[in-house]
Amino acid sequence: MTRTLKIGSAALIALIACSFIAASIPAAAAADGWTLVYDGRGVKAYPDLREYVWQKVPIAAPHGIYDKIGLHRLVKAGVTPKGVIFMNHWAGNSVEQIMSNPPTDNYTKYENISQAIYWANRGFDVYTIDYRTGFVPILNASQLSFMADWGLDVWLSDLREAVLKTKDVSGAQKVFMTDVGLSYGAMNYAAKSWKEDLRGIILLGIEFPSQGTSPIGGNAGIQTNTYNATKAINEMNSKGNWSEPNLSLQIIQYAAANPGAPPVNPWTGLPLQPPINPLTNKPFANISENMAFKLYTLPSAGAITNIYGGYADPVTTLQYYGSEEYYPSPWRWRIERQAMTDWVNCPYLTYDYDDHWKEIGVPMLVFASELYDNRTGMLNLTSGINNTDFTGILLPKYGWLDVYVGKYSARDVSQPALDWMLNRYKAPAATAFCNVTVITGWTWNFFVHSIGGIGSHTYQWYEGTTMIQGQTSMILPVTKNTPGLYTYYCKITDSEGTTTNSNTVTLTVLT
Repeated sequence: MTRTLKIGSAALIALIACSFIAASIPAAAAADGWTLVYDGRGVKAYPDLREYVWQKVPIAAPHGIYDKIGLHRLVKAGVTPKGVIFMNHWAGNSVEQIMSNPPTDNYTKYENISQAIYWANRGFDVYTIDYRTGFVPILNASQLSFMADWGLDVWLSDLREAVLKTKDVSGAQKVFMTDVGLSYGAMNYAAKSWKEDLRGIILLGIEFPSQGTSPIGGNAGIQTNTYNATKAINEMNSKGNWSEPNLSLQIIQYAAANPGAPPVNPWTGLPLQPPINPLTNKPFANISENMAFKLYTLPSAGAITNIYGGYADPVTTLQYYGSEEYYPSPWRWRIERQAMTDWVNCPYLTYDYDDHWKEIGVPMLVFASELYDNRTGMLNLTSGINNTDFTGILLPKYGWLDVYVGKYSARDVSQPALDWMLNRYKAPAATAFCNVTVITGWTWNFFVHSIGGIGSHTYQWYEGTTMIQGQTSMILPVTKNTPGLYTYYCKITDSEGTTTNSNTVTLTVLT
């Protein structure tokens, strides 16, 4: 990675070795349980991109037939990555929404509607997790008892395994983690004392105030301390309601594949409701128009997508939304999440994640859609997580899905997020003062000044190319009794391990 450091009035180009490995083909790592399934398969519209996929049986119980997780990696061949991004998503979503587009797909995914592809094309090493829901086929509701214990602790343990594999493959000590606000995955991950894995958090949408505790600005709703999670879990098991199959997604998937088909249910032949578009007072022309309308509601109620404002394409939105798994999420996960947000000190969780959000303290970037995340007009862009590096961006006229696959998401989300991440890789700049001539026996104090980077700095002085033991402060005292020329420089390291060297100064010693 090349960085420009200002030293005096001149610019020094310093080549600093990164900790990230090149985009080479990774080997299967049987020792840690991960199996390499796809070894660099292609991406339909981008021949330079490669996707790698691993799968494993996770550590956390249960260990049934569908208890598997996966890790996907998207990287540009032949480049040394600029950084590492781990894209988290909420429990019911599938990886195909975020990253995958093998050449066998019947549609093409472009970087303007895929942040994973956008960032990989610009030199980042991008990863995401396939949660256990991604391995569940279409089953009857009575067949879903294996989901009974798929709660927050299981989900966070699986996420941790995927992040550790990401660090192992990439060689990175810290990764950026993106997340959707409905998940709280990144927030809970950092709150679980794993924030040392994270260089920063990017929230692509946030929780709106009517749904309780928000990761932005603390408690945005009312915590009643009344929700009975034990009762809800018992009812879930007695009724066999472990997850609710989302039948409408089947029609959405059909509409995405057949956008010009008539607006009728393809299996029953009955007209889809409503038959008349209440916004235009005209019949829906085809099935894609009808299903896309169902993702849009009036802004006062919260828009999933603002297709009628020109911020999204109906077919593209359906392709993205329709790749969601058949099951939206396990009810156990939803019950525990509800308990966490309703109780100040939740008695139903082994770890009360949101109680520790204010301890996170890592850089954060938040994108909030106006028509969904901020529809009440009460968005408070304050961090509330004990950090001094917080950026909040409100996206006017955006619905929720428009943040990911909207017509302008590359311009308004992907590129600003890329700039934000690159700025957090800046090395500290350092200047050492100054060349000097002294007499033998005199003591001269060299001084180094450093700025930039992340957090506090540490120092190590060198004479020539030899490290001077014990000289780890900003000031280096030198006393020489032998005439000659001596050179010195200081290596500076920030709190995330990024290093740079100061300019070299010369001490001339005369008799």
